[in-house]
Amino acid sequence: MSLLTSLASVLVVLVGITVQEQPRKVRKQETRVIALKSDETPPAQVLRVAPDAATLVMFDSPVVRESVDIDALSRFFSRIEVNERSLVLKPAAELPANTAPRLTVRFAGGPPARQMELVLTSHPDEVDTQVEVRHEEEPEARLLAELTELRGRCAATEAGLAPLRARCARAGLAGLFVSGEMDPENGVRAYRSDERAVEQGITPLKRVTLFRTADTVMVGMRMENPSGGAPWVASPARLVRLDARGEPLGEARLLPVVMEPERLAPGDSARVAVQWEEPSEAPASAVRLEVVAADGRGLKWERLELQPPVEDVPRAPRGRKEGRP
Repeated sequence: MSLLTSLASVLVVLVGITVQEQPRKVRKQETRVIALKSDETPPAQVLRVAPDAATLVMFDSPVVRESVDIDALSRFFSRIEVNERSLVLKPAAELPANTAPRLTVRFAGGPPARQMELVLTSHPDEVDTQVEVRHEEEPEARLLAELTELRGRCAATEAGLAPLRARCARAGLAGLFVSGEMDPENGVRAYRSDERAVEQGITPLKRVTLFRTADTVMVGMRMENPSGGAPWVASPARLVRLDARGEPLGEARLLPVVMEPERLAPGDSARVAVQWEEPSEAPASAVRLEVVAADGRGLKWERLELQPPVEDVPRAPRGRKEGRP
């Protein structure tokens, strides 16, 4: 064997080894959405498949499984799964360049697009790993659906506002009376409490006043946000009902705080009220009340008596009738 022949043989072996050692190029995996218009026959959609990755096609409406011709695809694909709303495809090998199998998928129900056609092919650089198929509604149908939803929300809102409007129309003492919230025998009772508030960055301008009628109790106060600080916005008030010995009657309750204005600027004052229902069968003797903001500024009362103190009424001297000197 000549030297030239030997060198040629070695070169062929080296080239073969180099070709075998070249790494396989990794395809870019793509995720995309196919939007089907309202046409009866939408255009065919290209679906890129590869033997090294499975392709998942998801549909927004059920499909007719029998419409997918599995037998026609079995000679190209190693995996074919047809579910109610999805399709999984994985070819056994690269699809030949001159071969582009077509797959027809028919939809159940009544979407605007009755069926779609997929053209299956292999791409050297890309593969579709996840594809979502959506049906686009007609603008008129979409607007009608939105209008129907909006009307339903408006009706629900109107139903919720109706009792509030009725309560607003019954404002004042007349509203309290006709609504049954006022005690028809004793009316509204009020008295000022001697309990002083624990000040935490907010100044009380007067002692609190307790109002009672029937089972409704309200604590009213006037407070001031000192100048130089931040605006004050009340968080839900914390109320603890107490018995005669000062023991809590159940867990603390969070109550809404009513004030005007709702945001108290530095240097301004406002009236503030907290209201709750006190059960007549097991009334509390007193309450512990906290009216503070999220930053902890506010007022606290350790014990507010719910019943006014009993005062001794001076009596007329014996032998003299009341009302006469």
